[in-house]
Amino acid sequence: MHKPNKLLEADVLDQLAWDPMIDATRVVVSANDGKVTLTGSVPTYYEVGRAADDTKQVGGVTMIDNQLFVGLLGDAITDGELAIAAKAALDGDKLVPKGAVAVDVVEGWLTLTGEVRRHYQRLAAEHAVGRMDGVLGLTDKITITSDPIPSDVAYRIQQAFKRNAIVDDSLIQVSNVGSTVYLDGTATSWTMRQEAENTAWDAPGVVDVVDRLTVVA
Repeated sequence: MHKPNKLLEADVLDQLAWDPMIDATRVVVSANDGKVTLTGSVPTYYEVGRAADDTKQVGGVTMIDNQLFVGLLGDAITDGELAIAAKAALDGDKLVPKGAVAVDVVEGWLTLTGEVRRHYQRLAAEHAVGRMDGVLGLTDKITITSDPIPSDVAYRIQQAFKRNAIVDDSLIQVSNVGSTVYLDGTATSWTMRQEAENTAWDAPGVVDVVDRLTVVA
């Protein structure tokens, strides 16, 4: 679905404005033949990622360059306060194994380290701390333990694609080298691309997914 640049820009802005979880008053959207660039600022780090997720839902978007930064409103929060709040957030999240993830804070930027067994636990740690006020950025250095991977893992993922109403399995090729899975081919939307990647992550023994899919609107 190809859209003129101005129409695509307007649709993205409308989508951002539609989301009650985002303050998009200082976001600037520019489009060039399907590639959308987000510039400006939002009040929280969480909104940086959410703005990109909202943009992916708009038809006609084939690529996103997210250049948003966090422009804090109100009083600044110290690194010490952030570190305490981040540890409490991690400890309070049921999906994050207690004590598995450590956090370091330098000038509002959080670095997560540690080891978990599954990808969703790493994402849960990101989400737990990314929503906090005062976070200016986040680096995730959490690793995933390497469990035995089935010899037919690529086949299992391809079968999961066939069962999925969102993914067109005929457009995606799956391969693996050890515990790393590679996705090649095309997706008809960002939603399909994300669903394919999430499905691959759910396979047993996978420690990395390299998504090389191209979105063709």
